[in-house]
Amino acid sequence: MLIRIILSLVIIAGALFFFLQDRSVEKIEVIRPVKVLKLKPTKSSNVRTFNGIARSDVAATLSFSVSGTVKKVYVKAGQNVKKGDLIASIDSTYLRLKVDEVKASLKRAESEYKHAKNSYDRIQRLYVHNNASLSDLENSRTHSDSAKAQLTASKNRLQQVRLELDHTKLRAPMKGSISTVNIRKSENITTATPVATISSTKTIEVPVSIPGSLIDSINEGLICTVTFDALKGKKFKARVTEVSHSTSMKTTTFPVKVRLVKANSRIHPGMSASVRFEFKSAMSKGGYVVPAHAVMEDSNGRFVFLAKTDDNDTAHVIRQNVELGKLTANGIIITKGVRKGMYVITAGMTRLHENQIVKAPTK
Repeated sequence: MLIRIILSLVIIAGALFFFLQDRSVEKIEVIRPVKVLKLKPTKSSNVRTFNGIARSDVAATLSFSVSGTVKKVYVKAGQNVKKGDLIASIDSTYLRLKVDEVKASLKRAESEYKHAKNSYDRIQRLYVHNNASLSDLENSRTHSDSAKAQLTASKNRLQQVRLELDHTKLRAPMKGSISTVNIRKSENITTATPVATISSTKTIEVPVSIPGSLIDSINEGLICTVTFDALKGKKFKARVTEVSHSTSMKTTTFPVKVRLVKANSRIHPGMSASVRFEFKSAMSKGGYVVPAHAVMEDSNGRFVFLAKTDDNDTAHVIRQNVELGKLTANGIIITKGVRKGMYVITAGMTRLHENQIVKAPTK
């Protein structure tokens, strides 16, 4: 009997202990820090990028104006040249001999003209004193005029041969970069043979193809940004110089050309390029851009969590249903449900619930 009474007292004492222990524990809710975004009206932008290949807006295919055998090629593809630099030369032996031959012919013509002119002057004096006939005078004048014409022809011929000799050296007509070289030493070429292609590095342009939905947003003078695969991290300012509003039957895109505002020695024709256009458009009234991940959805629709500030340094969470607009490069547009000055929670939303107390940097 005594044992039974003692056992009952132990059970009652244990139950009382655990009851009091449970009542003494207070549940403490952790105040979580969150990130917020203060809403303010802004403008949305539509950023689009199109690929193209850089090229010079001034390019020329060079060729000799005389035929012959290539003596030497002074350049190679990709080489930068200055105006007047040698590109290639043709064997000039024959033309040098030709120059000597024409010089000798010119000396003979000068001598013949001098003799004919002196003879005409002498007969003219004799004719004045009736010591020579009219026929002698006319024959002498004809011979003098013929010798003079021959002298003029010899001078012109010498000038032509010297010009041909000078054309055996092909020089760069401008400062630029050699794109292609099409000849080799000892090759026989004609005046129609393309020797090399030179492109000006002073003005670089990039042609791109723009879809019809955007072509009306592009006008001459529009500023854009160009990047090159070979120049990582570098951005170059460019301006639209040509916009075509017609297209062929084979494509639905429209050709547009942009030109770099400033030249750069590291940019060469043939480089792969990306042209970035930013089409700005005013946002509709009441629209605000927030990060896309800040908008959530459940069975009751799409919503965001707002942080409404309390009197102290904390805020409590409010669920707010929203309506959305377009997705932009900067985020998604909220068209209804929020207003200017509200704080949208942008981090830690999955662990929140309505009326939860949080720590938000709203001040």
